[in-house]
Amino acid sequence: MHAGKSATEQPILWLGMSGFAPQQRPVLEASLTRSAGSPSWRTCAFGDADAWFVNGQNVRVMPSGTLKVAPGLPTERALNLNLSEVDRPVAFALPLASGDIEPRCTFDPASKAATHGVLAQFEGWLRLLRVQFVLGAQLVAREAELRRGVYHVSYSGSLLAVLDLYEGKCAISPGAHPADLWEAQWDKRPVGAGATPPGFLAATPAQLAWAYVCRTDRDLLPARYVTDLIYYRHVPRVPVRWLRDSQLMLVRELSVEPATFEALRQRTGLTVRHLKQDLTCLYYATAITITRSKAAKLSVAREDSQPVSTEPGLHSLLSNEGNWEHGGDMTAPALLERRSDQPKSKVT
Repeated sequence: MHAGKSATEQPILWLGMSGFAPQQRPVLEASLTRSAGSPSWRTCAFGDADAWFVNGQNVRVMPSGTLKVAPGLPTERALNLNLSEVDRPVAFALPLASGDIEPRCTFDPASKAATHGVLAQFEGWLRLLRVQFVLGAQLVAREAELRRGVYHVSYSGSLLAVLDLYEGKCAISPGAHPADLWEAQWDKRPVGAGATPPGFLAATPAQLAWAYVCRTDRDLLPARYVTDLIYYRHVPRVPVRWLRDSQLMLVRELSVEPATFEALRQRTGLTVRHLKQDLTCLYYATAITITRSKAAKLSVAREDSQPVSTEPGLHSLLSNEGNWEHGGDMTAPALLERRSDQPKSKVT
């Protein structure tokens, strides 16, 4: 199986900004537009972002060595950062308020070229995420032909990834590049060929699909999720810190009571587009279902609804139901509180 250049797609990469005044933000946002063939950068809530811009003028060093970023907007809170624990790329807009700050990456926010330069750096640091985006895109595109199996993904004789869809495991070469993966060959291998090669990075099919569906403008929500009753199934099979507040809210709502798309829109206040995107992410994390028999036991089904649809193909591959056990507590977001998965930087 082979995917050519015509199948290539660039991801949306999400940028959070902290400490910038209202008049500074439009200038920065206008500088995010890149040439064709580059990832598309868009702004989002700070905690949901893939990378951060921080206003160096509003940063001061605390006695503990952490950085405190004063809010730039009335709706913002002060931000405490421990740079040694930040788990995503961060760049500081010049000038810096203190010579005691020694960030790895700085830029001139008034220069479009400088902004583009730091975004290019970010894209290099986010290469693994971009690789996951491509693999996720191909998993979604190949849904009808994959089924369960073991696949080796290679390009020019180099093994880039191993996907074991029997066990729900993936392994990615640390040297894999997104452009090569678009051109890569997918070869089905025997069941015993799914072992992780030394040095490869572990992932799951659900994580790869999530990396794609949360960063594409394509509408990938199955049509039945707009018309049928939606049930909570189980905890999303991605790290909890990947979930946005709105996605956690949907998990909570559905764990209490199943709902239709329109009922969720009314209960949450989300726009149609936002709700579709969040439900798509939860669908590919196998957290929701329209099949009543697959719903979590504590979901309260309506008496007048008996969905009989099944969810074959990729959804069953991502789910890998044979290796899953429900926990006893099906509430959310409390159910999702896993100490090891909490964000390492906090808002105060």
